[in-house]
Amino acid sequence: MTMADQSNMEEGMSVDMLERALLGQANWVHVQETVKLLLLSMAQIELTLTDGDYNVTGLGQQFTDMASHLRQVNLHLAQQPDTPTDIIRHGISLETEIDKGVVAFQFYDRLSQRLQHVVTGLALTEELLCDEEQRLMVEAWEKIQQQIKTTYSLECERKMFDLVLQGTPLHEALALYRDEHLYRKDDIELF
Repeated sequence: MTMADQSNMEEGMSVDMLERALLGQANWVHVQETVKLLLLSMAQIELTLTDGDYNVTGLGQQFTDMASHLRQVNLHLAQQPDTPTDIIRHGISLETEIDKGVVAFQFYDRLSQRLQHVVTGLALTEELLCDEEQRLMVEAWEKIQQQIKTTYSLECERKMFDLVLQGTPLHEALALYRDEHLYRKDDIELF
């Protein structure tokens, strides 16, 4: 027995009690470090969203406005008897390409919303991990899972959530999503 063990024994603390105390402290350090990494991840996502919103929001509106103005020009040109058909065809082609750009901005909007969901989930997790009592309670974890799920506006997000929490391996859940949604053109919506 070392002198430290002897000293602890004399103060009424057994080696087992000391081990438990130190392991508890080690677990707390582990939780603190996990929380720091969660906060760092949240900050990175928030900065990405801020940078993206600043640059993309205005550009998306400009594309929408250009598409609207081009439709007006195309309608006007189509009504003129002397407009060459090549001009009308190029105008329609340009309008189609601008519409594709608007759809791309809609995808960015969805991406931003999903990243915001990640930030929300990380914030709720961080809050729970910092509460020494709550983080050990199953009910507390179930509560934040439901809070996270209610932030999802798309059915595919809720389905992914359910699959992952039911224990489906992530690669399988992602493959299901890709099979059902990746190449669909009809599920785009602005948030």
